[in-house]
Amino acid sequence: MNVVSEKETEKVILVHGTFASSADDRGRGWWQVGSSAYTALAKRLPPNISLASEGSVFRWSGDNTERARSKAAAQLLKFVEPMEQAGRPYHLIGHSHGGSVIWNALRLATTRKKSLHNLRSWSTVGTPFMHHRSRSPWGPVSVAYMILAALLLYPAAKTFLTLASMPYHAATGQMDDGLFITADEGVGMVTAIARAPILKGMELLGVAFTPTEKGIRLGHFDPESNQSMASFLFFSVEGWVILGAIVLFGYIMLLLGSFFLRPVTEGLRIAWERRLEQRAFDEYRQRWLGIWTEDDEAINGLRATMDLSVSFVGNLVVRERIFLSDLISLPSRPLYRLFAPIYNHMIRPTLDSMIRQIVVKAAQGNDRPAANVVAVSPHPVLSPPAPSAPPLPDELRLQIRDRADAHANDLGPKLRVLLAQSSLTAGLEGFGQTLSGRELVHTSYFDHAEVVDLLGLNISRSRGASPLRRSSASAEILQWFNTFKQLQGAEESQVRHRMRPRFRDASQDAKQPWAA
Repeated sequence: MNVVSEKETEKVILVHGTFASSADDRGRGWWQVGSSAYTALAKRLPPNISLASEGSVFRWSGDNTERARSKAAAQLLKFVEPMEQAGRPYHLIGHSHGGSVIWNALRLATTRKKSLHNLRSWSTVGTPFMHHRSRSPWGPVSVAYMILAALLLYPAAKTFLTLASMPYHAATGQMDDGLFITADEGVGMVTAIARAPILKGMELLGVAFTPTEKGIRLGHFDPESNQSMASFLFFSVEGWVILGAIVLFGYIMLLLGSFFLRPVTEGLRIAWERRLEQRAFDEYRQRWLGIWTEDDEAINGLRATMDLSVSFVGNLVVRERIFLSDLISLPSRPLYRLFAPIYNHMIRPTLDSMIRQIVVKAAQGNDRPAANVVAVSPHPVLSPPAPSAPPLPDELRLQIRDRADAHANDLGPKLRVLLAQSSLTAGLEGFGQTLSGRELVHTSYFDHAEVVDLLGLNISRSRGASPLRRSSASAEILQWFNTFKQLQGAEESQVRHRMRPRFRDASQDAKQPWAA
């Protein structure tokens, strides 16, 4: 491992994936200081390039939500900002959705018009890039939503402006006649419906409604008395009830308006991101290395959610007379026969679709408003012509898969122990603790020397120097790296620089579990 002053080194920042966060910088996770993957990668780095040490490790929540990944992207940009300002080169490596965090950070930097000049390379390992789309912000549904939002936000704005001006108007005597609900307010149907229960609640709480020529006066305020309007509003129970009702009405209008405005603004945001997405990738594509295999469970599993066809809601059918309760329910049979066709052909499909969408979004971690995942791919963009991120060569792919299968063979006894537990919770906890992470392809990339060598090769190549010592490395791996870089538009002179990665035997590494 290179031992040099941190101030003199380029930094390699490791970004963990979903469910892999930890409060400790040192541990067994691939991204933590002291892990076998950390140590193996450190040995492959050129001089003056080092991994983040304790106290400077990047971490995020690891929650399986788009909100968490977007927040982590902003945190990552803030994390590298000092290096950008100091002109200090750095490299990013992300596993699983850690790669999504990196890509979101690059897109966010593009939207902020901040070019990350000191980012020398970025690598993603087993990253399922999820591509979101929303309805057109100019489509009929979005236009209808904008109209409804305007109709609701206008009375909300008017209500809060009136509320804000009340202290001044009351103090200057402009409200000495009282507070009125006038007939010329142009109240729409939605506003009237929202206001009706509030007025009824005020009435139940003892607020008086007095008809006058100016409209309906609120409360028992008497203009002929010595009491001022300011004193009535701010120093009487009835006044506080009226003020509370005004705030409640404005809040309800604001809430309903934001409900319709939210999907429209998100649609505009997604459309804007789509336009900037290609620009971001064009800027950073030559520095990218994407490592994945066709057996990756995370990528394939998320792809499978796109075509989920499981039915969660059953048809309504007349029950056979088997149990005693079936005989008792005989009078309901005519109703079943009458409403079953309506329910089965109209209501059930809608309910089923809604539940399926909830399940799919939960599996995808898609909590982004008004957005659907339309594709999952190993490539950051989905623009024509179709971009290419070739999977690892078959030889390495089979090696990774076979080793994962070998570790998965041990799951049988562990499952048997789980089923034998008297407490399911205790059994699941114990089962989780016995998993090493090597049972899946997705969590065992770093067990393989070739994968770690490729990561070191991408970092070293960014400096244009001979990255690793020559050895009997597989020519197929080197050819794959060159081909990948060519597909990303890397300069031919750099790609053809024949480099032999230095491999190690992964079986010599200490057995450590890899988090996602």
